[in-house]
Amino acid sequence: SMQESRAEGLSHSRSPRSSFSPGPPLDGRAGRAMGLLQSLHSRPSQRSSTGGSPAECPGVFDCLLPAPLLPSAYQQRVARLAREALDAPPAQSLEETLRQCIGFCYRVLPERAQHVCVSTVFADNPEEHQHNAPVYTALLVAWGEPGFEHLEVKCRAIAGTDVQFGKMPPSPFWSRRASTGDGRQAPCRALMHQLLAWFVALDDGDARKQLLQNILLQLHEACYNCIGRHKEVFEYCVYDLMKAEAEAEGEPCAPSGGASGSRLPDAGSEGRLDLEVARKIVRSFAAQYLDKHKRAALHATAISPLKFLYQGQYEVFENLDSHGASFWASALSEAFFPGLQLPFESIVELDKGWSWAARHFLPTMAQGADREALLRLSAPENLGRDWRQVTAGLRPSGRDARRLPGLTFSFGEYGFQQSLREAKRPRSALREALAPYAVRFSEFMARPLLLKHFLRHACTSERWDLDIGPALAALAPEALGVDSAEGPRELRQWLFFGGPEGGGSLAPEDAKEDIEALAALLSSAGVEWASDTAAAGASAETL
Repeated sequence: SMQESRAEGLSHSRSPRSSFSPGPPLDGRAGRAMGLLQSLHSRPSQRSSTGGSPAECPGVFDCLLPAPLLPSAYQQRVARLAREALDAPPAQSLEETLRQCIGFCYRVLPERAQHVCVSTVFADNPEEHQHNAPVYTALLVAWGEPGFEHLEVKCRAIAGTDVQFGKMPPSPFWSRRASTGDGRQAPCRALMHQLLAWFVALDDGDARKQLLQNILLQLHEACYNCIGRHKEVFEYCVYDLMKAEAEAEGEPCAPSGGASGSRLPDAGSEGRLDLEVARKIVRSFAAQYLDKHKRAALHATAISPLKFLYQGQYEVFENLDSHGASFWASALSEAFFPGLQLPFESIVELDKGWSWAARHFLPTMAQGADREALLRLSAPENLGRDWRQVTAGLRPSGRDARRLPGLTFSFGEYGFQQSLREAKRPRSALREALAPYAVRFSEFMARPLLLKHFLRHACTSERWDLDIGPALAALAPEALGVDSAEGPRELRQWLFFGGPEGGGSLAPEDAKEDIEALAALLSSAGVEWASDTAAAGASAETL
């Protein structure tokens, strides 16, 4: 994406606080966030029932997300990758592992891998395509692998990216240290080595090994981009690893006795999984779904509305998934929800392009088509859907959302750190401006919404018949008191259609979800966020 140097083109002038007319009242999440925004603009000193406004009470948001919602399976897997890289590194060097990856993906012998060039590395903007691009040396140089510092990889110069001077420098992303969770650290380059070695070790006939094709393609494309893109691709690679590992654990479950080739323990005499095995499957599935929901919540909170507004402005739009996610994830987790882990890498100390998405867009989306887009993107049923589908038929007004008030004048990585400190400061203009966005995020994390979307995700997942359906069915007699003869198909009918008498397709409009029955099943498996004591969500009144 276009990034660091282009950020210098943004205005450094501090915009005065202005009033706005939101038009007719908005309903639901959009309305509550906009109502809080109006309240803060019109009565900035008014105290809430907690003793102060959100800007005056830096810890007022601390209790809005209960502890079970804070962990991230992604972050736990990254920490485990770091431990593996230190305690059990691959026997082969990174160079050898990379040669084997290239050999598999491009159908060449590993000893010929260093000569592989890609005719075209495609970018969103055709003017940024790279041609005749080497793979092996580009990756090792961009990753900063020791011993490759002297190599020069020439390429088309792209303004505002790492290759703006026509050659590839090492990206600091790959030298940054990832925590093991036990006080040690490992460079991200070592984590990627560990990840690639896991895929290389798979049999060539294993369908999961095909993920290497996309992994290598994206890693290579990122070399000609920026640190935000390296971050984004690293996240995708870890998601693919977790998906592949889950598939290894979840071979098809036999209705009785264990299926041929199944990696799950045999079912019991009644044709059901052992309860401990079932609980483990459900907990793993729920942990990965929680990350998926967090990503959807962050996008619905800020990234998708910004994409709608700036879909016609390439320099802003292309930075939203990388630098935009970097800014909003850090702003929410560090300033409003201490301890919250999100399935994103934090590059606060390195991100020079963070300011692209630091926009106060709610006032801009208070009228016309922008308002309608915000309504649709805030609707609970649209959580997780692509913003283009949700806003189909609408055209943005073209109004530019001003910078969030109170941002530091420095737009480099130091400005990012200073702005986060300002967002934490009581009574600061930046904290006050960010408060409605924190409301949006916390409401997207509400327990009923989590359960409803988890149910739809599980019931329509290809894993329902493989493992999650049989696992939930194994827990049903204990959790719901149903007949032990009820199987995955009957259970899905019950959960999705509100009972055995329901029927129809698995489309959302046909659903009559029994989320309390689902909560009982998840609680039986030990999924803590499903408990009614872990109810989440906030409203303007709470603040």
